[in-house]
Amino acid sequence: MVTKSAMFAALVVCSWSAAADTITIRADEWLPYNGGTRLNPPGYMIEMAQAIAKDNGHEIDYRNMAWDDALAAARAGRIDCVVGAYISDAEGFAFPKASWGKSGNDFWVLADSKWRYEGVDSLASVRLAIAEGYSYGDEIDAWIKANRADPERIVVVPVIGRASARMIARLVGRQADVMVEDANVLAYALEQAKMEQGRIVSAGNSGAPEDVYIACTPAHPRGRQWADMFDAGTQSLRSSGRLKEILARYNLADWQN
Repeated sequence: MVTKSAMFAALVVCSWSAAADTITIRADEWLPYNGGTRLNPPGYMIEMAQAIAKDNGHEIDYRNMAWDDALAAARAGRIDCVVGAYISDAEGFAFPKASWGKSGNDFWVLADSKWRYEGVDSLASVRLAIAEGYSYGDEIDAWIKANRADPERIVVVPVIGRASARMIARLVGRQADVMVEDANVLAYALEQAKMEQGRIVSAGNSGAPEDVYIACTPAHPRGRQWADMFDAGTQSLRSSGRLKEILARYNLADWQN
């Protein structure tokens, strides 16, 4: 005879197992890496995650969340993973061995600007637009922290929706002199805005591009499990040609090449 307590325990186990098959991913919108909650388009990192999860019998639950909040939720184990993370963003997280792309921060100005980036000291003469909660490397982050309270130097843009589009608006509206953004993200945003070529130009970069990853929770063993699964899955997507197909939808090439 099955007791009520045994039936309840079985239901709890079944409920936990069902939940464990759904991998929760959160991040703010950062196309072409990852899109909005409505997945229109998903972004190539979300397409990678979906393909790998499906191959392993899992599903992805992806939604937008402010970047700082997403990192905090993953660190606490309330969600499983974030996408578009530098190793410096998510210290202590479970990372796959293989990165999911390269990202470098460039400085962008209107075409009529004579300003060019010549190290952090050159930022003292301009108003720099940044996305709230983003990391731009140790040197730039330190400069931003030291000057954040000065609106004549730092223009902080909320990451609700597409932060890159908001920074472009600040630049075009002359509310900022310079913005800092990943080259792939800016190119995608300019294409979506149908802005004429050459209106916004690069004024230099802050260093060589860095690897970006999917990063999973350090608070639970499943974080390491998911990171290892995504690592093996990346190799499978690459060798099968499916990664090339995914990237082609965003006019991107495999960063490993």
